[in-house]
Amino acid sequence: MTQNAARGRIGRMMMLLLGISAGGCRGAEGPAGPTGPAGGGAAFFTASGTTSLVANTEMIRYTAIPGLSASVETAAGGSGQVLIETDGGIQLNSDVAIESCFIDVAVFVDGAQVGSGRRVQVLNNATVIYAVSTYGFSVETTLTPGTHAIAVMAKRFTPTFADCYVSSGAGGSGLPGNPRLQGVLNIVAFR
Repeated sequence: MTQNAARGRIGRMMMLLLGISAGGCRGAEGPAGPTGPAGGGAAFFTASGTTSLVANTEMIRYTAIPGLSASVETAAGGSGQVLIETDGGIQLNSDVAIESCFIDVAVFVDGAQVGSGRRVQVLNNATVIYAVSTYGFSVETTLTPGTHAIAVMAKRFTPTFADCYVSSGAGGSGLPGNPRLQGVLNIVAFR
C-alpha cells in the first residue's frame, strides 16, 4: 500500500468514527423528546472562622466554633438536599514535648448532630511543640421546608490535658508560630 493510499484509508476510517460522511444528504429530524423536569439549581453559602474556640479542660460538651454557622432556608416543593463541608486547623497550646489533645468536630443542624464527625489528635514531640493538626469532612442531609441553623461545633475528648485552639480568625491563632487555623463552612443547598 502506498503512503497516499494509507492516508486516504485512515482519513475514511476517521470520518466513519466521527460520523462524518463523504457525501449524501442529511436525514429528516426525529421527533422531539419529552420535556425534562424543571431545574432548580443550587444555592451556595459560606462562612469563615472569626476567632479561636479555646477547648480547655471544662469544655466537654459541643460548642459552636465562632463564625462557622449559617442560616439556610429551604423552599416547599424543593429537594431539601444539602451538602455541608467544613475544614480548619487545631493548635495545641503547650510547649511540653509529650503533650497532646483530642478534639471532636461535628456538623449540627437545628441543634442535632448530622452524620459522623471527626476526632482529631494534636501531639507535640521532641522536635515540634505547639503542634498543629487539621480536620476536613463533608456530610449530606435532607432538610424539611423552612429555615435551618447549621453550625460546626467542637468539644474536647475527655483524656485531654492541654488547651487546644480550634479555628481562628484570618490573622491566625495568636499562639507561637501564629498559624492560620481559620475554619470554613461551605453549604450547597439543592433546589
